[in-house]
Amino acid sequence: MITFAWIVSALALAVGVYLGARGLIDPRWASKLVRLQADEQGGGFAEFRATYGGVFLGLHGLSLLFVGYYLLTGHGVMGVVATGAVAALSAGWGGAAFGRLIAMWRDGADTKFNRLSAGVEIAMAAAIGLPWAVWILG
Repeated sequence: MITFAWIVSALALAVGVYLGARGLIDPRWASKLVRLQADEQGGGFAEFRATYGGVFLGLHGLSLLFVGYYLLTGHGVMGVVATGAVAALSAGWGGAAFGRLIAMWRDGADTKFNRLSAGVEIAMAAAIGLPWAVWILG
C-alpha cells in the first residue's frame, strides 16, 4: 500500500511540476487558468512567472526529487524528508481549497469554476499527501 501511495503522490507532484513549468514559460496561460489579468505596469506577467511558475515548479520539483530518490533507493532518511515535503505541499493544496470554499460560502462565489477548482485542489492535496496519511494511519 505504501508504494502505491508514493507512486500516486509522485504522479500528482508531476502535475504540479507541469503547472509550474507551463506557468513559467507561458504566463498568459497561467493568467487564463487562474482567471486573473496582468496589470498595465509591466510587472504582471513577471508575477505570474514567479508565483504560478517558479514557486509551483520549485516546490513540486524538489518534492518530486525527494520522492523519486526515496522510491529508487529506499533510503530511510530520505523517506522521512520526502514524507515531510509531501505533507507540507498537501497542506498548501488543502489550504487553497479551504480558502476557496470559504469564498464560496462567504463571498457568493459559488460558481462552477470554483467548485471544479476546489475539487482539483482537494484531489491534489489527497494525492500528494497520501504517503503521509498512510504513514500516520499506520
